[in-house]
Amino acid sequence: MDYILQNLHFIVTHVPIALLIFSFVFDLVAIVVKKREWHSAGMLCLVVGALGAIAAVLTGPSPRRNPLVVPHEFYAKLTMVLAIILAVVRVGLLIWKKKELGRNPIYLLGSLAAVILVSYTGHLGGQMVHRPMTGAPGMQAPGGGAGAKSSDASTKVITPTTTKAPEK
Repeated sequence: MDYILQNLHFIVTHVPIALLIFSFVFDLVAIVVKKREWHSAGMLCLVVGALGAIAAVLTGPSPRRNPLVVPHEFYAKLTMVLAIILAVVRVGLLIWKKKELGRNPIYLLGSLAAVILVSYTGHLGGQMVHRPMTGAPGMQAPGGGAGAKSSDASTKVITPTTTKAPEK
């Protein structure tokens, strides 16, 4: 249980990434196929994605653990605020005015902005967690770390050697 609590941010972050993207996709599909039900799926994904964004920000790592977290945290909070605004406006208009915003071009631009923000935030988070690999598969830059050369035979890189023909 301790492991889950220590890594809760890494578990929760996938909720807003997936659902904010799918919210936008479902609204686009609803426009193309002219089915209202797809807008309902888009709105549900938006609401759950906004809640997931709140959870991801609240469980985020401390800047003391990693100095690269500052820009990641900035974009995460920006994504969260935009997702909350989109969800509140969309649900509010549906409840009070019986108006579905899923096909409104201004709403779709805001939704696209949320997709771009959540994608960039995830990219920054991924850069902090995953070290870049260089070289051939199974090889790592000097210093070891994730993906360092393994002694397992299935990951060893075999380099072909060339031999010179004997001179006469």
